[in-house]
Amino acid sequence: MASAKPGSSDSKRPGVLGSDGGIDLSGGLATQRVSERPTMMPTGDAWLIDRDRRSLMPPRMASDPAETSEEGDAVPDDIHREIADRFALGDYAAALSAAELQLGVDPEDESARHYAETSRRRLEARYTTRIGSLDFIFNLAVPAAKVKWLGLDPQAAFLLSLVDGQTTVAEVLELCQMGRLQALRVFTELLDAKAIERVA
Repeated sequence: MASAKPGSSDSKRPGVLGSDGGIDLSGGLATQRVSERPTMMPTGDAWLIDRDRRSLMPPRMASDPAETSEEGDAVPDDIHREIADRFALGDYAAALSAAELQLGVDPEDESARHYAETSRRRLEARYTTRIGSLDFIFNLAVPAAKVKWLGLDPQAAFLLSLVDGQTTVAEVLELCQMGRLQALRVFTELLDAKAIERVA
């Protein structure tokens, strides 16, 4: 049987050897006329057509100034929504903090001011309820030598020094040189830590 020679017309696969005996790496495409070579004409695929159309469209320009703000910048609506969500969940401390931050940016923000004032009243009521009454009298529940292990800041340590078994809570709040809400919070934290106890 006669074997087919590489590059002969009997083989359907393109030969490596050309008709002149040289190596043909184009797989026979080099001998084709330009009109016979496969082209990269559009296939009619809808996705490809749309891609080509989109590539010719001019870039979208932002018409709203808010759209040109840097990514991550909080807009007032987002801040108000966060404040309202915190307040609705009863997290008045977080709502107050967020509202005060917004007031630092815009002191005329009435919505933030309303949430700040309401959150402050709610927190004062919560702390007062935890204490029981501002007419109560408390004393130290830990030895004075162990007070330093409580890790108090100077203001809190000064407030604790006023808890002497004779001074009412209301008097301590007036003498501690702290904001009323902060003083109530510190007093409640000392009570929760069992550093103080009610005596009268």
